[in-house]
Amino acid sequence: MITLSEKVKTLLNGLDAAVYYFYPQSWTNLPVIAWRESENREIAQADGQEYLAELTYAVDIWAESAAENQALAGLIDQRMASARFRRDYMADLFDAKTGFHHRSLRYRAVADSAGNIYQ
Repeated sequence: MITLSEKVKTLLNGLDAAVYYFYPQSWTNLPVIAWRESENREIAQADGQEYLAELTYAVDIWAESAAENQALAGLIDQRMASARFRRDYMADLFDAKTGFHHRSLRYRAVADSAGNIYQ
């Protein structure tokens, strides 16, 4: 099965936020980033083996302000775009109960088994 999860993890690490797989494990220090592979669909075979897959990655940011979310999302978007991922979705959300600002991003790529990305 083709996946680019390690590449996405590497792209998200090193930002000024804790990075978690799937869902934040701690809410004490914001901002936090959570990511996951939300879709993995085979789209082509060669010689009976998977050759191309369409992959979708969800990246979510929680912060104390909308401005902090926007700045962090801009850095994430630059990194993902430089690796040839295409942003398919972005939404700003707000949790009135916690006061956290939440930005939800979705990125898409078509990749082969060698990790080459095609759009």
